[in-house]
Amino acid sequence: MAATIKKEGLPKGISWREDRKSYLGRFTYQGQPYVLYDTQWKRLNQRMEEMRVELKKGTYIKECTLTLNAWFDKWMETYKKKTVKYGTYYNYKNHYDYYVRKGIGKKKLKDVTVDDIQTLYNNLHDRDFVAGTIKLVGATLNGCFKKALNNRLISFNPVPFAEIPNCREKQEKYVFTKEEQQHFMEYIKESYLYDLFRIIIMTGMRNGEARALRWCDIDFEKKLISVNHTLVWVTGEGHMLDTPKTKASKRKIPMLSQAYDILSEMKRQADNKGMGNADNFVFCLPDGSELSRSRVEIQLEMIEKHMLEDGIAVGHFTCHTLRHAFATRAIENGMKPHVLKTILGHSNISMTMDLYVHVLGNEKAQEMLLMENLFIENLAM
Repeated sequence: MAATIKKEGLPKGISWREDRKSYLGRFTYQGQPYVLYDTQWKRLNQRMEEMRVELKKGTYIKECTLTLNAWFDKWMETYKKKTVKYGTYYNYKNHYDYYVRKGIGKKKLKDVTVDDIQTLYNNLHDRDFVAGTIKLVGATLNGCFKKALNNRLISFNPVPFAEIPNCREKQEKYVFTKEEQQHFMEYIKESYLYDLFRIIIMTGMRNGEARALRWCDIDFEKKLISVNHTLVWVTGEGHMLDTPKTKASKRKIPMLSQAYDILSEMKRQADNKGMGNADNFVFCLPDGSELSRSRVEIQLEMIEKHMLEDGIAVGHFTCHTLRHAFATRAIENGMKPHVLKTILGHSNISMTMDLYVHVLGNEKAQEMLLMENLFIENLAM
């Protein structure tokens, strides 16, 4: 329920501004006017009182005239570039540029209100973005405003007071059935990324992790694949090796015998071409350069199209579908949750258990039937 707008009987110096849909607070100290805005008059009154106290103590620092865009760029360059991963840094930047920069980003940092943030969220909701996207935008803005508040560039952070709208949930990930997976394995034989797709579906690696593999990450003696990096694209700089998604993502994956055979043959061919050195990429273009995400996506789109044209009723799949196919087959064959967690590189067991709930969901009724005789016998006693 929307809060009632109070227009009469407001404390001295506070009035409602219809054009801004917020309350205006105005007072003068030693001949200098001060103006604040807020969507709640009680909170505004408290902020005004706090500012008066700071002015009297001499601790008040005048709010800056920077725009949100200018402060965001400074915040990213000064505080985030050296402290977060490449992928995280550019994820923040891309989301801000796409959703914020051309809108409220043009406003002065000190003038951005709770209503501005809420309107941004609501607009994203109306454009049918999932809650996760809106939360990421909000988290980015909150970090930006929080640092501005700590640096005393502003006296109020509006972001925590805006609410994420009820959005559609992210669609459940598509998972191959065993039959669909068999069809897929046949259709990828004509792709120049045949080996990449096979290794991903045999290891559960993420797209960027597989493309980042170098021969120094392959231990043929111990039959282990070390996931040490992920490959990211940085605009203006090209492909770069970044640290994995989370701490748990850095892991060692035992090779299946088929994976060992595939990689052994690939290594033999790479050595013959002079591209089997430790720092050479395992999966690469003919000249040894990095394999882009878009090349992988285009190949999968072509394979999906050919399967549908041949009458195979398959759902839309991505590289992540191959990762989930590996996880699904592992669960179906009895792999324990804590083991699958380490192989997939999940940061917590709940992510792995979500897969179990999905895969084993259809077996619940059958498993409950096993309990029937137990209760029948007890009732007969």
